[in-house]
Amino acid sequence: MSQFGRFCPSPLRGIHCPALFPRQCSEMERPHESGTGTSQDGDSLQTESYSTIFMLHECHPDELELGSVSSFSSSTVNYSSSEGLSMCPVVIDTGTRSCRAGFSGYHSPSAEVSTLVGHRMGSEEARAGVVIGEEALLYPDTKTTEVMHNGFIMDWEAAESLWKYLLERELRVNPEDHALLLTEPLFSPTSSRENMAEVAFEVLGTPGLFVSPQSVLSAYAHGKISALVLDMGHEATRVVPVLEGRSMACSSKQTDVAGRCLTWYLSTLLEDMGHVLNKGMTHMVEGIKRACCYIADDFQRECLLPPSSHAIDISLPNGITLTLSKERFQCPEVLFNPPPSWGDSFVSIQETVQKSVAQLPEEITPTMCANIVLCGGSSLFKGLQKRLCNELLDQLPSRTTIKVGGSELRRHAAWTGGSILASLCNFQSCWIRRDEYCEVGPRIVHQKCF
Repeated sequence: MSQFGRFCPSPLRGIHCPALFPRQCSEMERPHESGTGTSQDGDSLQTESYSTIFMLHECHPDELELGSVSSFSSSTVNYSSSEGLSMCPVVIDTGTRSCRAGFSGYHSPSAEVSTLVGHRMGSEEARAGVVIGEEALLYPDTKTTEVMHNGFIMDWEAAESLWKYLLERELRVNPEDHALLLTEPLFSPTSSRENMAEVAFEVLGTPGLFVSPQSVLSAYAHGKISALVLDMGHEATRVVPVLEGRSMACSSKQTDVAGRCLTWYLSTLLEDMGHVLNKGMTHMVEGIKRACCYIADDFQRECLLPPSSHAIDISLPNGITLTLSKERFQCPEVLFNPPPSWGDSFVSIQETVQKSVAQLPEEITPTMCANIVLCGGSSLFKGLQKRLCNELLDQLPSRTTIKVGGSELRRHAAWTGGSILASLCNFQSCWIRRDEYCEVGPRIVHQKCF
């Protein structure tokens, strides 16, 4: 089993997912009348840090609601009597750069591997020659394939190999014993869901399946059923309004300003300093980016500070010591001020949020602005929450209450949200069962997965 602990039980309340119960949804969180700071024109902003302790509680649907406080209460599902699902479900969240997997009811995934899938050339049996993750880069005779491209699964055979590896080698379980909750990104084609169902039931042999949007699960992970989710990934940053448990695709926006272009930009800054980098050093540059870069409250003012005030020395594996100074905040500044020469698809994150908010119905705009949640690996830069608040005050209508928050586990928020959902007693009737799939076929995923 996983090294991570279970959610701790205590007697209070639980989760309301509107798609599970045909009733009027509970009142959405409204903006507070005052924030931690107020601008001269009356706008207010606030940054939040959400608790990562979730407890799950089975109760009557009318009493259910979602929260993320340590006083939650819960009883997780007894799978031995859960409508044919005898073992704990497994949650798999496939991203562009990495894939996370683990058992429902845990805070964090117990396994995470690169989405690279390699095929050893010249192997007698194709399956015997499959290498998963970054290990594939170690073999010169290996042809590597990325499962995801631009946020979508492009190679389903590679995805099959990746999921099978995670289940059998990392989690050490038989896929036929565990239901699967799979996440999907925004704007996924309908064929993608059907392919997921085919792989899950016909290849892996799972007894149950559910597919859920990453944005909705990320909102759940932050204790919300309504939120403006800012998902900052490797290849793209997406702004997705989630209203009472459902994503609003018509108001969602995307920009190419994301982790990959930041890594490339930091590489150019290092080369300008005289360092010679090759393609194989991308992972090293990403490590430097994650460990050393931060976002300045005021970029111009930060540039005027003496270099020694933000200089840091880094020891590289080859024995060279690298000194970073202004490059530490120049790199992530691209999130707020991408160079015009990069093209129209590279839009700042604050403008992307503003464009999404502008297309929302007026009556829910205050709620969304007061519930902006950050998730994804590129949302971990120190100073991001405060800077985004300040930038949004200049973009959004006056007197708008703005609250930006993110949990400590926001890097894999979608997985955590899936872990919560799959653990709920009142969710268990939502699984697509094997007999249902056999009767209806892959299209059943559109009928049962919201």
